[in-house]
Amino acid sequence: MFKDKRYYGMACALLATMLWAGAFVVARLAVGQISPMTLGASRWFIALLILCAFTLPRVKREWHVAKKFLPQIIAAALTGVAAYSPLSYFAAQTTSAINLSLISVTSPIFIVIISSLLGQKQSINTWIGCTVALIGSFYLVSGGDLQQLLGLHFASGDILMLLAAVGFAVYSLILRRIPEGLSQLTVMTLMSFFAVLMLIPCVIWESTQPSMVFNMNGVVFFSIVFSAVCSSVIAWLTWNIGIEHAGPATSGMIYYSLPLWGGLFAFVFLGETMNSVHFISGVLIIGGIIWSSRGPKEVTAAQAAASEA
Repeated sequence: MFKDKRYYGMACALLATMLWAGAFVVARLAVGQISPMTLGASRWFIALLILCAFTLPRVKREWHVAKKFLPQIIAAALTGVAAYSPLSYFAAQTTSAINLSLISVTSPIFIVIISSLLGQKQSINTWIGCTVALIGSFYLVSGGDLQQLLGLHFASGDILMLLAAVGFAVYSLILRRIPEGLSQLTVMTLMSFFAVLMLIPCVIWESTQPSMVFNMNGVVFFSIVFSAVCSSVIAWLTWNIGIEHAGPATSGMIYYSLPLWGGLFAFVFLGETMNSVHFISGVLIIGGIIWSSRGPKEVTAAQAAASEA
């Protein structure tokens, strides 16, 4: 279907972004019925069970390669999965929702910056496209009132959310190249295992808090299952494939469209309104993504492996 693996990677990154946007909408249905870190740990535990049902023989076959890549997998589990929920949870205690949203969409720019620091040259088109898409994301999150951004006051929680955004960028760069003979399914299974181990202390701590809530019902069950299957197994697997074939910077540009998809899904499934702000920001975000793709292609993991062969 895709003659150019780069376009295959971009399609995978787009699918992951859409699924994460859908997960935000689903999570809103369960607000007040399950605590955030309990939801996070539950989704990854179920995701681990699903993966193990299909991948254990593969993990066993590839273990001789996987054990050499274990430090990177553990680091990916920490920066991309385990740390995000606690950091965003504590950040929400001292900062506003708009600050959280604004900072969360900065991950792509950190991907580009860190890639540059690691020696991956970025074209001027990449920087221009990244800036335009970032402006589009800010415009959407601020509701079209850019003056609102100038009046923001930043708190200690913003630093925590910034760490979460940087963590996701680091995660995307850690897994940009995996060893020959190691599949994405094995990486996902091991990453899920370590993520669950890291999240257990968070859940134990959360269970001691007065705000702890866990009301199992149909909505909560659906939220956990959807998050486990779609936004954990499928989304993270396709994101890993995306950064492998399209490169972390290109995948990061596509990630800018997350708030756009979130607004569209909220309009379709929750009946929320859409206005000119969504369309203007959509043009900026999509235009930035297209503009950035005009630059020189990234050297992806697949291409690097082929050149070394």
